[in-house]
Amino acid sequence: MLREVDRWLAVELRLIRGSRVLDIGCGTGEDTVELAALVAPDGCAVGLDTSEVMVHVARRRAAGRGLPVEFRTGCAEALDLPDGDYDACRFERVLHHLASPTAALSEAARVLRPGGRLAAFEPDWTSLAITGASPAVTREVLGMRSTAFESPDVGARLSHLVAEAGFGDVRHHEVHLETTSLHVAVRAFRLESDVEAAVAVGAVSSEAAIAWCETLAAADRAAAFSAQVRGHLVCGTRLAGWSTPASS
Repeated sequence: MLREVDRWLAVELRLIRGSRVLDIGCGTGEDTVELAALVAPDGCAVGLDTSEVMVHVARRRAAGRGLPVEFRTGCAEALDLPDGDYDACRFERVLHHLASPTAALSEAARVLRPGGRLAAFEPDWTSLAITGASPAVTREVLGMRSTAFESPDVGARLSHLVAEAGFGDVRHHEVHLETTSLHVAVRAFRLESDVEAAVAVGAVSSEAAIAWCETLAAADRAAAFSAQVRGHLVCGTRLAGWSTPASS
């Protein structure tokens, strides 16, 4: 499902040979390398991440590929990049980690040329639902989403935030992400962290948490488990004659 999201983002960036594209929150750089292949040989793909470790891994993996790609550390809310230097900018599951998605989107608008493209994907973690165990305990466990991410509901607000940041022709697509595999859900949705947080704050007892996990495992074996969340894909075009407002 997330590979389909990546393909949608790449299409909406409208990259051509020679484009300069910025991938904010690049992680280990696999997607940035794929973007570099789309703009080669005359363009450039720049991956940016706050983690020096991720940037080191990305550089190592991209070495020897012969692609126009570079990686650097940086903060999405305060990019150390010149105005209007890029043709496209990509966010993929990054904004929910930020206390101020507005600042990051405004910075993206600043470094894009007029007519440049933005494409972003964010889940709305407040919509996460799980079936297969006690609804009461599930509600308490999933309530930890509000503390797991700085902006857990940014997906639902994304199209509005993008428009406010200086983008026109804003288009929004809602996607339904679902898995019937407990193993996938635990990894993709970080359920173990939610369970640990719920126990730590006293929202559920250790005994109730263990029973909840065991019940989910039984539901998984009986093909009665599911986890689902709404995701939001948003794209827009950097408006001409727009000035970046003060970050908030």
